[in-house]
Amino acid sequence: MSKFKNIKDTNKTNAWLKSKGIGINQIYVGTTELFQAQSLATTTLRNHGSLLEQNQAAVLNNFLRAARSSKRDKITQAQCFKVLNITKQAQRKLAKLTKRKNSGSH
Repeated sequence: MSKFKNIKDTNKTNAWLKSKGIGINQIYVGTTELFQAQSLATTTLRNHGSLLEQNQAAVLNNFLRAARSSKRDKITQAQCFKVLNITKQAQRKLAKLTKRKNSGSH
């Protein structure tokens, strides 16, 4: 029973990581910021790509490509922060659009 639960929990964890754009083989290489940036870049491109400018989308895509490569350990904190800033800008833009949409319907 315990072994089955462990396998089930591992599969759930692996699926969650995959949904965030992180491969199981990548979890041993990288900083907290790298994982956060990879997760937010994946989510932003998937759900709010239309809110990004072309160069912002390119930065996120290039970052994700590097994060999936064997050069993952070469990604700098500065690159992570640039990705985090872009995703934050997209979140602000989405919030502004949502607020405008909601206030316009009253």
